[in-house]
Amino acid sequence: MDLDSWGDFWGIDGKSDDNPVAPVDPADLRNVLTTVRGLNPQTAIGMNLFVRLCSPGADVRAVWYRAAMLQLLSGQTDLLSPWVHEGELHDAVLKVSAVFPIKKLQVGVVHQGFPLDVEEFVRQVREEAEGGVE
Repeated sequence: MDLDSWGDFWGIDGKSDDNPVAPVDPADLRNVLTTVRGLNPQTAIGMNLFVRLCSPGADVRAVWYRAAMLQLLSGQTDLLSPWVHEGELHDAVLKVSAVFPIKKLQVGVVHQGFPLDVEEFVRQVREEAEGGVE
């Protein structure tokens, strides 16, 4: 797939990143993250794999994008470390991440920082974790 075809990944012609990423099922996020974590980092993965990992009717692009944001947040920062146990993200992280507002970024457009309010995201994860049962 060439760069031009990825530019319209979201179907909005790269004109706006104001549309939020659709909410997803936390179980789909868990399936994708668990599978990707178990792969060799040099393994090529296609969207068909993600389709098979997600529940029927899932917005696979949204699941992939939200999983990618979680990997970035947990890999490039230690913000989520309190909610990582034996390499697995706490259910609270997945539950919040499944619905938290995230902007759609376009290929080829330079942005600063994450496409979400990281401080608010962590606050909501903390609140969900404290209110939930581990």
